[in-house]
Amino acid sequence: MFTTTQEFSALGQSQFDKAVRLSSIVLAGAERFASLQLDLSRKLLSDNAEAFKALSEVKDAKSLSDLQSGLAQPALDQAFSAARNVYDAALLTQNELSSFVEEQIAENSKALQTSLDRLSKSAPAGSDIAVAALKTLLNTSTAAFESVSKTAKKVSAEIAEAGVEAATNSAKAASAAVSRKKTTTSAA
Repeated sequence: MFTTTQEFSALGQSQFDKAVRLSSIVLAGAERFASLQLDLSRKLLSDNAEAFKALSEVKDAKSLSDLQSGLAQPALDQAFSAARNVYDAALLTQNELSSFVEEQIAENSKALQTSLDRLSKSAPAGSDIAVAALKTLLNTSTAAFESVSKTAKKVSAEIAEAGVEAATNSAKAASAAVSRKKTTTSAA
């Protein structure tokens, strides 16, 4: 398979570089999620402190009701924002990993094609048909993978966007319900 020590060494270095790149992608994704979690924790701590302070200043039932209504909308907005940020971070990490995997498959396909070309040059007479069949199989498999990959990306993007759309509609409906309740309570 390897004709020289340099080819074997280059393969080892290439595999090491790929492992480092994959590790970097995974660590960057983990860092995004950790950062989101820390930011959300800080925000929640601050919001809870403000809510506790406001709650301690409540003097009657009406002001308690107003406080509850006033706290509901920001909580919904914050939950939706946090979900969207997590979705965006997950999508970015998924895209980076998908791109890495696609590059590896293309690279392996090219290496296999090169090996088949070398094989066809040194193969015994009469084996041309078998080598041609292997090349056709490789080309067909590569085309099928690309087609399935494009379809999977399209479907997953549509499903994810539908989920985000549903979450947005739910948040809007909840927000409208809170607003109606606040208006009804204020009118009474």
